[in-house]
Amino acid sequence: MPPSSAAKSQTTTGTLQIGDQWNAINIIAHSQTHPLKAICELTENAIDAGATHVHILRRRQKGDVYLEVVDNGRGVAPDEDGNPDFLRIATHLCDSMKRHLDAQHRQGVHGEFGIGLLSFWSLGSELRMIAGGPAGVLHELELTRGGRTYTIRPVRGQLPTGGTRVIVGPLLEATKKLVTGEKVARYLSAELRDRIRNTGVKIEVVDRVSRSEQVVTPREFDGERLELPRRCKTPLGDVHVELYMRCESSQPDAAIALCKDGTRVLRDVCELLPFQHAPWNDGRLEGLLDFDPLLLAPGTRSGIIADEAFDAFVAAATALEPEILAALEQREQAETDRASRQILKQVHKAFVSALSDLPSADYIFFDIPAASPALGNRPGGRGEALPGEPDDSIRVAGETPSAASPLLPLDPGPLHSVRISPRHPRRPPGGTCQLTATARDALGMAITNGVQYAWRVVEGEGRLEGAGQLGSKDGASCRVAADAIGVVTVEVVAREVGGVQAAGVRVAAAAWGAVAGGASASEQIQAQEISDRVTVKFLEAEAADGSGPGGRGLPSYRLEPEHGQPWRSRYDAKANEIIINSAHRDFLASKSSVGKHRRYIGKLYAKEVVLSNFPHESPAQALERLIEVTLRTEDAL
Repeated sequence: MPPSSAAKSQTTTGTLQIGDQWNAINIIAHSQTHPLKAICELTENAIDAGATHVHILRRRQKGDVYLEVVDNGRGVAPDEDGNPDFLRIATHLCDSMKRHLDAQHRQGVHGEFGIGLLSFWSLGSELRMIAGGPAGVLHELELTRGGRTYTIRPVRGQLPTGGTRVIVGPLLEATKKLVTGEKVARYLSAELRDRIRNTGVKIEVVDRVSRSEQVVTPREFDGERLELPRRCKTPLGDVHVELYMRCESSQPDAAIALCKDGTRVLRDVCELLPFQHAPWNDGRLEGLLDFDPLLLAPGTRSGIIADEAFDAFVAAATALEPEILAALEQREQAETDRASRQILKQVHKAFVSALSDLPSADYIFFDIPAASPALGNRPGGRGEALPGEPDDSIRVAGETPSAASPLLPLDPGPLHSVRISPRHPRRPPGGTCQLTATARDALGMAITNGVQYAWRVVEGEGRLEGAGQLGSKDGASCRVAADAIGVVTVEVVAREVGGVQAAGVRVAAAAWGAVAGGASASEQIQAQEISDRVTVKFLEAEAADGSGPGGRGLPSYRLEPEHGQPWRSRYDAKANEIIINSAHRDFLASKSSVGKHRRYIGKLYAKEVVLSNFPHESPAQALERLIEVTLRTEDAL
């Protein structure tokens, strides 16, 4: 066998080596392309050095923009002579001094790769790091973007903080507009949220270019926190859980972040394959998951190494999913109920306005509350108190009279108002409704003598029966009848007969009523004729007895999911509710915005109102009515 063939058949082992160290450094430096992340690295180095105050300055010098990070930490670790050991930093890339700290000093320290300084390549052309040595002598390390060499030299001056000063600049054209004071502060508030809380460090950002100053405060989530366990145990440590249901004021790109010991690693945990499903990709959630044992990808420090710690983290998150889904469902139901009440209020307001503008003889099935109830139409006069409201004119026997009550109100005064009861009567077609009129004086006392009543049908196909023949004096009652479904408006005119009594008590009461009513005594005594009206609805039997739509005012609505069913809504007459299919595709599509959802509910409401009021009309006529209603409600919805 030829020697060459024998050599190829032998097994060879060895140690991997870097063929071109400078090429490796280039690869590492160019893998860090986020300029704000580079500033975060410099800030974290200061926090690792025990700084309690970090000052970030953006300034302009000779037309160029520079960035400085100054801290009051322990500075750079000294060499054998006590000077800052910049030589080790420059010659030991990928071998951070922090990796060699004991467990006690390692606590709370994040650096581990020894490549953080190379991130300045994404920021500016040069980096100068200044730290103090013995007797306050300062030394400086200078690195150049894309350069293979470093420079270490003593420099004049002093550091008032006693820590480290890092100057990067001039900033690159591609990054100097991105690295503004506002953007730096906002990025650090999210990236170092819990590190700032845990260490209590104060980070100030001063932008002399845009003339702004701000203190970095840990980001607060805008949503409502879900009731979940704060920590999930794993064999390697606890996973800190902080999840919120987003609200309208949340940032549009809010998501569930992944953190390592208070520092954000991923903006969205869904970037990891095991989390690309519900509930993690639910747009309503924001917050964070924090797990310290995770190992980061060294190049970008934004990836997670798939190892035992990652498996433990995924297992803990999977066990938490049912609780998150249950909490979401509970919050969604509460939010739906709250939104439904608000939408119902707006829909009712729109339909009150619309139906009051439509012919009352056509839309008779739902009571529309009047803006100001008719309390008796008196020319130039005032209305009486509503039923159930206190009447100041009534005084208990033996009660001491006050300035607000008359003396000796024994007899009623002159006629002031008349009121028909009941106010909203309903009867089936062919039935009769008894109406009774009560006359009162200005103080609300009933007048039982000296008043005549005249009844008449003002509107509708109805007739009066037995007016003045029901045992009440002077025709105070009458009966109204109608043979078909419809609305009958009845009016009564009350007229005082026989003049005003001259008795001192009656005149005194009349004068007092004039004062209480805001009119002169002569005005009150001369007013002898007033009127009132009510509307009697003749409906089908179910509506007439109060169990249908005519007995309870405008209906409410409730959601009822029926998957796969084509119906959108239906009316429940007994409950006076409109049932809406919340599983219908149109209902789900309408929830893309609040306004669109409200208008969809309004259209269903209009449909049920038309079908309830016109059950026997043709489809074409019902559609005409639907257009009539929606036209008058669309502006309010």
